[in-house]
Amino acid sequence: MMTSNNALVPDPDKQDDLASSFWQWPILHVGLRMCSWDDNVTKYFLLGNPLVYWGSTASLGVVALIVAWYGVRWQRGYTELQWKDMEHIMYSGVYPVIGWFFHYFPFILMGRVTYVHHYYPALFFAILAMVFSVDWLTLRLSKALRWGVFATLYVATIGLYVYFSPIVYGMPGSNHKYSYMRWFKRWRMSDV
Repeated sequence: MMTSNNALVPDPDKQDDLASSFWQWPILHVGLRMCSWDDNVTKYFLLGNPLVYWGSTASLGVVALIVAWYGVRWQRGYTELQWKDMEHIMYSGVYPVIGWFFHYFPFILMGRVTYVHHYYPALFFAILAMVFSVDWLTLRLSKALRWGVFATLYVATIGLYVYFSPIVYGMPGSNHKYSYMRWFKRWRMSDV
């Protein structure tokens, strides 16, 4: 598998506007335009939900901070965590980060042409880490405040999905109609 993947190397003499680097994926630096700019063609753009991407990437660091925080406190003699709490951190937080690493790291080593969709298996594990982080950090809040945090995240995630839905379901007509979704110049869902 590694041999066949490494054979798919980028051509240095050809400009490839669709390829992306591994470091661009977790921060949603680029998307992937999947068709021409022609007004008679329905256009698609592969771009994730910014809240999910940025939140899940940040949560990888949050899980590390949670582990470090409780590790230092345990070393200093604090016994605030029960065995079930430590298992919860391990199974729900640390294992997804390990899964993310093992799905992401090979693309750092590979010399092949890479695209944003190569990040999707790792993204799944980052999302699990995000869910753990939000759950763990809101655990000690009142029930009403906790549900308020969850509701805000749900509404924001669904709202961004609806906002970006034209790139998912297809953008008929001129791509200029969809330039409002272009938050960053490197997101090329329109050519303006």
